[in-house]
Amino acid sequence: MLTASDGVKTSKKHECEWEEADSNYLNKGEEDEMEIYGYRESGVCKAVMWGCVLLTLGVLRLVFHWWPQYMLYMSHKRCSLAVADKVLVVDKYEKRFTSLFIKSVKILSTKNEGLEQGLDHAEPLRRLDPQELTRLKEKLPIKEFEIHLYNSAIREVTEVRTIWIKKLCYIWDDEKKSFLKVVGLDQGVTKNKLHEYHGYDYQEQYKRRIIYGKNEILVQIQSIAKLVVLEVLNPFYIFQVFTICVWLAENYIYYTFAIMIMSLFGVTSAALQTHQNQKNLHRTVHTTDIVTVKRGHDEYEDVPTTHLVPGDVIVIPTHGCIMHCDAALMVGNCIVNESMLTGESVPVTKTALPNENVLYNEAEDSNHTLFCGTRVLQTRYYGNEKVHAVVLRTGFLTSKGNLVRSILYPPPADFKFDQDSYKFIWILAFIALMGLIYTVITKSSRGLRPGDIILKALDIITIVIPPALPATMTIGKLYALGRLQKHQISCINSRVINVSGSLDCVCFDKTGTLTEDGLDMWGVVPVSEAQLKPPVRNIPEMPFTPLIYGMASCHSLTIINGTVSGDPLDVKMFESTGWIFEEPEIEESSKYDLLVPSTVRPPPSKDPNPEKPLEIGIIHQYQFSSKLQRMSVITRTLGSRDLTIYCKGSPEAIQSLSKPNTVPQNIVSTLQEYTEQGYRVIAVGYRILDEVDYVHVQKLRRSEVERDFEFIGLIVMENRLKPQTTGVISMLKGAQIKVVMVTGDNILTAVSVAKECGIVEGGETVVEVIAEEDNNSNPLQIWFTCGGSLSSKSVPATNGTMLDCELGAKVNAPYRIAISGKSWGVIREHAPDLIPKIAVKGAVFARMSSEQKQQLVQELQQLGYYVAMCGDGANDCGALKAAHAGISLSEAEASVASPFTSAVANISCVPRVIREGRAALVTSFGVFKFMILYSLMEFMSTIILYSIDSNLTDFEFLFIDVCLVVNFAFFFGRNHAYSGPLVAQAPLTSLLSPIPLVSLLLQVLVMSTFQFISFNVVQKYPWFEPFQYVGATYYISFENYSVFSVGQFQYIIMAFIFSQGAPYREPIYTNRIFFSSLCVMTCICVYITVSPAQWIIDFLQLRFPPKLDFPLVVLGLALGNFVISSILETFVVQYLMFKKLRYCNHDIKKSRRKYLAIAEEIDTDRDWPPISKPATVVACNQQSIVRGVDNHAFEGDSPKPVKYTTKL
Repeated sequence: MLTASDGVKTSKKHECEWEEADSNYLNKGEEDEMEIYGYRESGVCKAVMWGCVLLTLGVLRLVFHWWPQYMLYMSHKRCSLAVADKVLVVDKYEKRFTSLFIKSVKILSTKNEGLEQGLDHAEPLRRLDPQELTRLKEKLPIKEFEIHLYNSAIREVTEVRTIWIKKLCYIWDDEKKSFLKVVGLDQGVTKNKLHEYHGYDYQEQYKRRIIYGKNEILVQIQSIAKLVVLEVLNPFYIFQVFTICVWLAENYIYYTFAIMIMSLFGVTSAALQTHQNQKNLHRTVHTTDIVTVKRGHDEYEDVPTTHLVPGDVIVIPTHGCIMHCDAALMVGNCIVNESMLTGESVPVTKTALPNENVLYNEAEDSNHTLFCGTRVLQTRYYGNEKVHAVVLRTGFLTSKGNLVRSILYPPPADFKFDQDSYKFIWILAFIALMGLIYTVITKSSRGLRPGDIILKALDIITIVIPPALPATMTIGKLYALGRLQKHQISCINSRVINVSGSLDCVCFDKTGTLTEDGLDMWGVVPVSEAQLKPPVRNIPEMPFTPLIYGMASCHSLTIINGTVSGDPLDVKMFESTGWIFEEPEIEESSKYDLLVPSTVRPPPSKDPNPEKPLEIGIIHQYQFSSKLQRMSVITRTLGSRDLTIYCKGSPEAIQSLSKPNTVPQNIVSTLQEYTEQGYRVIAVGYRILDEVDYVHVQKLRRSEVERDFEFIGLIVMENRLKPQTTGVISMLKGAQIKVVMVTGDNILTAVSVAKECGIVEGGETVVEVIAEEDNNSNPLQIWFTCGGSLSSKSVPATNGTMLDCELGAKVNAPYRIAISGKSWGVIREHAPDLIPKIAVKGAVFARMSSEQKQQLVQELQQLGYYVAMCGDGANDCGALKAAHAGISLSEAEASVASPFTSAVANISCVPRVIREGRAALVTSFGVFKFMILYSLMEFMSTIILYSIDSNLTDFEFLFIDVCLVVNFAFFFGRNHAYSGPLVAQAPLTSLLSPIPLVSLLLQVLVMSTFQFISFNVVQKYPWFEPFQYVGATYYISFENYSVFSVGQFQYIIMAFIFSQGAPYREPIYTNRIFFSSLCVMTCICVYITVSPAQWIIDFLQLRFPPKLDFPLVVLGLALGNFVISSILETFVVQYLMFKKLRYCNHDIKKSRRKYLAIAEEIDTDRDWPPISKPATVVACNQQSIVRGVDNHAFEGDSPKPVKYTTKL
């Protein structure tokens, strides 16, 4: 829908007035920077515009519907943003795509009348309960608004000018002289300030809702009737209306109704699909509930969640809830399922926000933040106190709202076939214009009536531009949809099917996509007297040592509905011990007052002393911190007065906190051994706390107890590949499709999985790119480190294939790049020129956030790749939506963002989508060429016969259009996708490239020649009588027969030669209905040509030759046409041009596929990548190694690690 409030997407830069004038900016300097221009309504201009609309009988208004910016230019004048009543927002993407948004500026005032307008914006007054309305207006007028703006600006104003762009509110700031984005309390507010919030009264809450709007993530659902109207207003359907009018004027009734039925089918199917997609998205993201808010110190009230605004204090219920806003936890603890954000159903414990005079930071304080869309499973209290949280963000400002915005406003996708199909219509329009001019001139010179000339001239336009084209292009994709559904793959956007046929790069998430969801316990490696002992696989049979005690107690598990729940790693680790976890069966509300809230004990059969059973109570927990890379618990054993702390985390972190004399000397090589095999490794340490009693435990700082550990062992876990993964990766790489892993997991585990599944092949070296920001003289440091085949005079090998890379080492073997999200972000910000090289050679992108996954997809697209993204989590949504083809393995949020969703949760769906996409793309090419050539040959037939003032009869047109063209086009796409191997060459994507243009041109020349031959040969026979013009609708003649009889075979020939088989579709004979139709229609055409019944002659209005000599010549011409056309298409076009000469003299520097030039540059530059070793190796790779397992990934900054000499 293109209206005054919608974006208009174009494929190249508009040369409009707004590009030449000075402009202001929204979000200046940010990734979502947009230009903004002010306009003010002009009464004179508006009157002139509507006068022009009337003079053009509404055609100008239709043009304004397609290009609404021109309506703004005609009715408004440019002005300063400070006085504008409308704004034009220009969103430029990659300097290739431009989206325009035209929005009205709304003024909200603290005066009663202005406020009521604002109230109506926040919640229509008519919907309010009379008592609520009275209660609200009792405190009017409002003195001023307090608004939190971008860059931590806080304004208190009495009047605001607002615009809403991409679901976000922008406020005019007189100080900055620009529109600034309204933000929540997540920017510029200190933590102790958040603790001072005690809740708003009704009027204060409503006042803020005027600015922030209702707290809902609302996706508009348009009515089917409206969608049908919008579809009909598409330029191509407007042309069909014109076509129908011309045909009705000529009494060409039958095919007119056929076109109307096909058009109705195309319009309704598109409208229904769009409506269903909107309903699905609305149903998935839009939820409402009742929430308890605090109204002061001791007053509480239940209100709809849509009423919440930043600054409200809400109560988290005991039984849990789904969060409808982003909120900072003020009091108590919550156990939350954050699968909506992370893609993993892992219960996470959230703790109260510290009361500190430090700015709130979402990244650092995520452990204290409840995010919108996540599910609170249960709460823990201090006595009977309520668990409070302060609302930080609402609506589309929330984390979930941002996710939905990425779905509603995805980056523009560039697909050559769609663009070229529209350009081709303009070529046909030019041909039609030439035909129209020719018709007017020739027929005028022969003295025909003006009315007849006009009808014949307009008829030429309807012949050259086939009105059935949209419907026939849709049918092929519908067949592909049906085949995908048989393989349990659903598609919510049929337009993407063709795009998936061009894919040459596939990005895979790891966990749940390439590998199984859960982790399995492999074993443990005990440490005794600073020596690593042999690994133990049967853990329940281990002797009772501090290591088994630590595995049983060092976790954040809880019991939810009678089931032990928590991080899968913690669950697997605890279950492997065979111990029993218990929580006292008492009121949840008193858990915080318990001295020992949870206990663990061995099963009675394993207890060494049944008379005095072993039982360990968990006194205190220090939650997992990604920054610290560890978690710890303080315990007490029943019958003992000593307190013991157990700590587990990354081996690096535990080692740095352990006594050096307890750390094994061979720890580094052992870690390398396990991590290179894809195992996830964590370490455990412990110490007995001396001189600490129960009272002091709650007051101890973490740094005071997490020190001087004894290093007691390693826990080794494995993440298995799904059975289908390796085969599918091999198949894709065999087709020369770039395969990339993009994951949130740590880099060495990711690299190991990449090697195991074949993303990184044997013999390939993995080069890790490490980037760090330094506040000293050198702001950026980048290292390229590797293991494998290196050449350097001073590179001694250690630990097998792992090498200590000195500066200047060069990679001789093929290599692939691995990079972490942290380094990706640093390089993208400070050294963006490196990103293309990293993207081209990259195979593993680890520790990537949802936003970074989307960035990677976009970078690959900018390099010319057609990118697919396959993932299963909500954190993949941005990348799934941005990719040319998103494939979700989940039925949850990811399926809404992704065009394809597989009910079978493995990657075997990826080659299936590519196969069907290639088949659909080749079908679309074939149908498009068939329909274009059909229209051109009908045009040639008409032009030839116009030379004698004749034409094809209405029923000849009907026979061609329905029995031949529509019949073949309808069954053309029934060929199944090719079942053989995926070939390296993807189908063509451009209709305007030399190969399809040469194909069409050769066929036009050949078929036109045969029509001319037939037209001239028939005139040589003695029985021939020239056509005599009688009337505008009388066409019976020998010339008519000669052109029609040859032409009918040509449509069969077109359908046959353009129905391509291997390597993208099964052979033509496997499409039984289509092949049978070709055979039957060939027989019918032979019958009509050689010996038709009299009723057929009368029906088609033929003048049949008195002898069979010419009909036999026609059959000979048809056979010759078939042979020549087949040779040209099969040998010249498909074999010589497509297979042999496609890339000859191909200048990769000018190619759309920029990655080819980058790859060539990298391959010829023997000095890149510059393998280096940092002056002080902070074990950058070791940092990755020891980030073995984490309860949300050991990510973020870490304590200063131990320095190693071995560099991975």
